[in-house]
Amino acid sequence: MKGTRRQVGPVDQTAGALPAEEVEASSAAQPLVLIVEDEAPIADAIALVVQEAGYTPLIATHGRQGLEMARSRRPALITTDYMMPQMNGDEFIAVLRREAEERGEPAPPIILITAVVSHRTRNIGADYILAKPFDIDVLTQLLHRFIDGTDHDQNGLRP
Repeated sequence: MKGTRRQVGPVDQTAGALPAEEVEASSAAQPLVLIVEDEAPIADAIALVVQEAGYTPLIATHGRQGLEMARSRRPALITTDYMMPQMNGDEFIAVLRREAEERGEPAPPIILITAVVSHRTRNIGADYILAKPFDIDVLTQLLHRFIDGTDHDQNGLRP
């Protein structure tokens, strides 16, 4: 609905997240979006938004797992939380960008989705920071912008 702001927070809707083994069965034509998020309800909500936008979600529950999946699956876009066990979003983004540079390739676009928006999170190398709870329409537009290069602008989002 145009003009309606839908929000997703820690206890909002959940969806059937797509486990790694089921990604193989998904459409090869759909770009892969890696979701690195340790809170299952939020990861599931992001996965639902990704699916509704026409992409294939893959969920990692912490930064180390996300790094392994990013290396092996080469997603078109990554969303990541900031505060996670084993490897936080800051470390995850730094390693991902360093490895891409060492390969001479661009890193995929990274959207940091976090409840912690501060000077520190603004300077960790994400392409966009989305505060929790986030607006579903804004996330959908960001997915299209970074993956397809289109705006699908319904809410006036600008860089």
